[in-house]
Amino acid sequence: MENKRILVVGGTGYIGQSLVSCLLRYNYEVSLLLRRKAKNDLNKINYYFGDVLHKKTLYEAAKNIDAVIYLASVIRTWNKKKYQENSAGLRNMIDVMKERGVKKLIYFSSINAAIEQTGNYGDSKKACEKIVMNSRLDYMIVRPNYVYGIDKRNDFYKFYSLIKKIHIFPIIGNGENKFEPINKDDVSELIVKLLKNWQSKKLIYLSGKQKISLNGFAGMIKKISNKKFISVHFPIRSLQPFKKILPLDLDGIDQDRVAQGETLYGGADIKEDLQKIIKLI
Repeated sequence: MENKRILVVGGTGYIGQSLVSCLLRYNYEVSLLLRRKAKNDLNKINYYFGDVLHKKTLYEAAKNIDAVIYLASVIRTWNKKKYQENSAGLRNMIDVMKERGVKKLIYFSSINAAIEQTGNYGDSKKACEKIVMNSRLDYMIVRPNYVYGIDKRNDFYKFYSLIKKIHIFPIIGNGENKFEPINKDDVSELIVKLLKNWQSKKLIYLSGKQKISLNGFAGMIKKISNKKFISVHFPIRSLQPFKKILPLDLDGIDQDRVAQGETLYGGADIKEDLQKIIKLI
């Protein structure tokens, strides 16, 4: 039986907004957990106010639900202790699901969880994956690669805006590390595919169809934009003194972020999408 009644936790975030829109297009009954009033209320969505860190606020949202899609996460912060909220909130949601009889969970992890030497964010995702695997729920864990959209909110847009001003492409490490960027609309379509073809207790990578190194990415931007800039490499050790104040993990930052197991691939072309993003500037 297809899972038609979906509770999305973290549905107002970057990926979540795209996912909710996609679910509605496929006529899913969508419930959304919010910490505050949404800017754009849609009549088709069931809104519930709650916070995953406060378990008692979750019960109403979890009534009459077939599956939960859990995206809520602390991603970037200077306060490293904040990452502990990732596992605390997930535990609360799982407890409430069990009490409400909701058995199916899609948990959004990260490609960072596949990296051996990672930092606080990746470690928090590894811990959350273990919580899900030990939950006795009928789960799927997805590990999206770097997710972007054709908008001004993605890091590609912000990064190119910086490059355009300073004429420098900053690269941490030697730049040979590879990643598989995926369009957020592809992520949403793949999640719908998983809902329609449920695979119990699976760990699935979500990746773009092209594998590219950071150096290759710099070259691609230079060619697309027809702008002159130079790539400047910063050794990781040169940034170590600032490790505690940087809003990103230096641990594992120069490692490949590529799928290492069962993978669903998006169809978007990164070069074509970059052209669209650059035109927004």
